[in-house]
Amino acid sequence: MPVRFLTTEMTAFYWQVFTLRDHLWHRRDFSGKLAAIRLKVKEGEWPGWGPSVDTVIRSGPSATLDINRDVDEQLRWLGKQNPTYLLTFATNLEALARRALDLGVRLPALREARAISEMLPPGVRALVRKAWGVPLVDIYSSQEVGYIALQCPEHEHYHAQSENAVVELLRDDGTPCAPGETGRVVLTTLHNFAMPLLRYEIGDYAEAGEPCACGRGLPVIRRVMGRVRNMVRLPDGARHWPSLGMLSAMPEGLIRQFQCVQRTLEHIEVRLVAARALSAEEETRLRAGMREKLGHPFDLAIVYCEKLERGNGGKFEEFRCEIADA
Repeated sequence: MPVRFLTTEMTAFYWQVFTLRDHLWHRRDFSGKLAAIRLKVKEGEWPGWGPSVDTVIRSGPSATLDINRDVDEQLRWLGKQNPTYLLTFATNLEALARRALDLGVRLPALREARAISEMLPPGVRALVRKAWGVPLVDIYSSQEVGYIALQCPEHEHYHAQSENAVVELLRDDGTPCAPGETGRVVLTTLHNFAMPLLRYEIGDYAEAGEPCACGRGLPVIRRVMGRVRNMVRLPDGARHWPSLGMLSAMPEGLIRQFQCVQRTLEHIEVRLVAARALSAEEETRLRAGMREKLGHPFDLAIVYCEKLERGNGGKFEEFRCEIADA
């Protein structure tokens, strides 16, 4: 359901505060160059990193590019910019790293990649390190709430930003999840006085974590699982978030983008942007690998596409279930 919401200057101020906290936690070099590939940005090169930093710290330059540009065009732009830090959507980062490996594109000045706006797909951290030899830092946020959790600088789990919002992970019966349990993400904003959100169920699921040894004392989210619509539904009524490690079984550079859409309890459409059509043997291998990952012998229809478009909010879902709840 699309949501319209109101904010104030106080909301924007806290957004900037937590952006600065993320930079400081991860000890970024403010003299470096920041490249951001985002939705609906004014493209160009700028003297600082933006208002979150520029109001308090003198920083190096930044450059921005619209995320709807072709991936190869984005890579050429990154090669020209040669940034110290790269910020973009999680699935776009995955596509860039995969294509960089295909083409041998290195970014010699890059120290860190940052993922925003989407659930981080499994394996992307390893993919980014393989492509460019740098770590990936993930951020969990939403437009309605702002920063929900930042990645711990010492671990890959996340710390809830409790000064910004009360973050609850709840079981189906409404009780809090214990560490290791996955539950609904329910949020209460603390600074949006124009439109407070009280126990707002955002639609995400996340796994609760043990207290962190880093000493920050903020609640731990071990990982963000995704939304209900990103779960595969099995004929027996069970659901789970699929781990689609299918590209590793394909020749390098063959599949450039993919998306799975579940239409019925037995049928899934597999959309591919590929350098060429798969051979019969490759299609057989792909189907077998996907059925194993999905946990059911689904009817898998392979559809070739020129490009897979992002949604209205710029997000891209690798798996989406379109079966309406009864």
